Amino acid sequence: MNTIAEPSKVLASAATGVADMIELNHGDVDSIFGSTALSVEDLGSPIREISLQQFCQLFTEAARQTGNDNFGLHFGAQFEPKKLGAIGYAAISSPTLSAALRNMETYFPAHQEQSSFSLIQDGDILWLSYRIYDPRISDRRQDAELSMGMFWNVFRSALGKGWSPLEIRFEHPAPQFDSEHENVFGAPVLFGRRTNAMAFRRSDLDARMPDQDPYLFSIIEPFLRSRCELHDNPETFASIVRNQIKLNLSTTPPSLAQIARLFGISECRFQNELNAHGLSFQDLVRAARQELSLHYIKDSDMPLTEVALLLGYSELSAFSRAFRNWTGMSPQRYRRAQRSTPQTRTTE
Repeated sequence: MNTIAEPSKVLASAATGVADMIELNHGDVDSIFGSTALSVEDLGSPIREISLQQFCQLFTEAARQTGNDNFGLHFGAQFEPKKLGAIGYAAISSPTLSAALRNMETYFPAHQEQSSFSLIQDGDILWLSYRIYDPRISDRRQDAELSMGMFWNVFRSALGKGWSPLEIRFEHPAPQFDSEHENVFGAPVLFGRRTNAMAFRRSDLDARMPDQDPYLFSIIEPFLRSRCELHDNPETFASIVRNQIKLNLSTTPPSLAQIARLFGISECRFQNELNAHGLSFQDLVRAARQELSLHYIKDSDMPLTEVALLLGYSELSAFSRAFRNWTGMSPQRYRRAQRSTPQTRTTE
């Protein structure tokens, strides 16, 4: 698997107001920030970059030290889109909710690295999918819940405070007080899923954004575009494609044509993009399966036959052979080794 030399980043605007939220929950701001090697001053500029791993740790520590297990959920639920900084203003200044979400999808790499924000069509239902895929960040629960809350508020900007999604999904296991999630979102909430996602009706996309402002968008877009160009490299492109493959793995791996359709381009153009980046689609499929296998294998309650099926293998034996090629050991042995290895926390 490829290693990533530089830590992934997120714009500090995503943590706007976190110190106030910590104090509201009777937490010690200095202690919580200090435990993640961040300071309140690091969040002083909305265009300053901070480590995504430290950002996630900040909210994990805030939840732990304040005793509010749903700290991220509460933070995201009250987060106004404009506080997200450039990408938030790009959304609210768009003419429609459809344009707002497409602009967020296009420019999300400018806001946060090693992450995916994508729209997936399922008939008349659409899914907004979000996931951090930096392999060094393992504890992503608080970030997932606050991020879905932030995105939920973009929808409510256009559709009103009473709007609710059809369903919310999270990749992490159900927390102890999970009933509160359904109360917040006003929708069924499922846990232990492949990615973090929000389901909504296609008709919702037609809603007008009340604060649309073409002039403001024309000012913000060059900044976002320039930041995206900084990330336009083979590794970033490969990560985005791998993520789409992972989201669409089922009993059979997705084809090149299927992934091209998800990107809204022709199969020929998609192949040309792969060639231009020196990438092989089959290599990306193998890498996606490998990354997902290591994620699923950590769940000791998930039968290996189910893991194999989720990765597109028709038989456990085929998955076992592939896994042995990746890791040098069988899935059973790897899982036993993981159980016996103490988990240590890493910091940047």
